[in-house]
Amino acid sequence: MPSSKSSYKRRQGPSGQSSLVKPDDTSDGCMTIALTIFIFRGQPDAYYKRHVLIYFTSPDNPNFHETVHAQRNDDRSPWRVDQIHKRTNWPLSDTYLSHVNAGTVQVSSGQEMLPVDIVAATPVGGREVDSGWNCQHFVLEGLQALVYHGFQTQEWYDFVEGELTDQLINGAIG
Repeated sequence: MPSSKSSYKRRQGPSGQSSLVKPDDTSDGCMTIALTIFIFRGQPDAYYKRHVLIYFTSPDNPNFHETVHAQRNDDRSPWRVDQIHKRTNWPLSDTYLSHVNAGTVQVSSGQEMLPVDIVAATPVGGREVDSGWNCQHFVLEGLQALVYHGFQTQEWYDFVEGELTDQLINGAIG
């Protein structure tokens, strides 16, 4: 669950709706977190069977490496969120196909895990009854949550979703 100590402050606007105020991106206390979506062949290699995960790194902290993805044992078992807290060279995987550079987000120093936690909090419970839901939806819903929490814009999300869709379809069967 995301920490309630976000560097993003809620502020009530004139219409009574709350909005998020982003910290000053140029301050010394900010860190850049880079997001990369990795795509892997599925069985069969149809676009909807391809596996995706999101990998977080930081040029400001070379030791920061976090992976988040949803997976399950078979078509009937429940989905679960898996996190890996170490550097992983995903392109060396036998099933690696491609990746999408999904840009960056800014966080206050000490809050590096906040965007990771937001994506990892994407609900997976009960999704096994939705035969169309998969790890691709998990990543996209996690990215949408980053937009909701003020880390990125809807335009950014739309662009990344389009890039991911293009990469998922590229060379897939059926």
